[in-house]
Amino acid sequence: MEDTYTKFSKQEMKSEIIRPVLITSISEAKTKHDDPYVILGISDGESEIQAKKFNDSAEGFRKSGYRVDMVVKVKVAKETFNGSVSYKVTDVWNDNCGVAAEDLVKKPPVDIDEMYSKVCELLESTKTEGEFTPLACLALEIIGDNEARFKTSSASVFMHHNMRGGLLYHTYRMMLAADALCAVYTCLDRELLLCGTALHDIGKIWEYKTSPLGSAEYTKHGVLFGHLYMGASLIKERSQNGDYNKEKIMMLTHMILSHHGLAEWGAVKGPAFAEAYALHYIDNIDAKIYACEDLTASVQEGNISESKSHGMYNNLYRPTDTE
Repeated sequence: MEDTYTKFSKQEMKSEIIRPVLITSISEAKTKHDDPYVILGISDGESEIQAKKFNDSAEGFRKSGYRVDMVVKVKVAKETFNGSVSYKVTDVWNDNCGVAAEDLVKKPPVDIDEMYSKVCELLESTKTEGEFTPLACLALEIIGDNEARFKTSSASVFMHHNMRGGLLYHTYRMMLAADALCAVYTCLDRELLLCGTALHDIGKIWEYKTSPLGSAEYTKHGVLFGHLYMGASLIKERSQNGDYNKEKIMMLTHMILSHHGLAEWGAVKGPAFAEAYALHYIDNIDAKIYACEDLTASVQEGNISESKSHGMYNNLYRPTDTE
């Protein structure tokens, strides 16, 4: 589809636009006066934003016939308050404007099959002959048995790589970074780091339910256990009957449980050896770079973003193209 509608990233400050969007989430919050309002996740195919719809509740909005993964026409205003940008839906119509939902889905910039093949290729490259079954065999078995979900799952509900295929995109970029890092820091066990990187978020395929159009929501397993526990449990279960190096299985399990770094960020334990630290920082780097890409997409060259993403230290500058 050739998009003739204004994208959120092109919207000028304090402007108001009308355009078709895909509803990716519906939730509710309350004002300081305890009045409910709706928070809509909406996508224009390039950007996904959270927009507030006042004087309505999530239940009332749904009763009006609106649902996640539905294409509607909205009037959206972009505003700033105390240096923060916000979006407000001032009107919404049950009208898809002749636009297919697939045209409004945010997608990774790299082909899904290409990314999956590269992840498998890198894992295969770590295999060596020895006394034990290569750790890569375990990683490839787990990923292969869950290929369809691994390729389609979102990496989050609201945070980084929150799109259909986002989990694979996140893993793919981290695998490239991990492989490059091993060439610099030769003390790192390449097999252990690449296998840990490939499996670090595997639990997310059970933590989230991702719709065919990319919206994600927590499952009961996600709420009760989380992806670190489920990923570590999967490694324990799948490795019990194999002839794997028990020391490496222990270290791989630790890497899954510690890759968030700190307890307040969800880690069960902090990293305790070099590969675990490397995985934690590679994960953090990819999340932060994605946030930089996502936020500066709506900033004109030579300008600074009017807000900062969650976990970022500062507003972001988008440099002027000097070519």
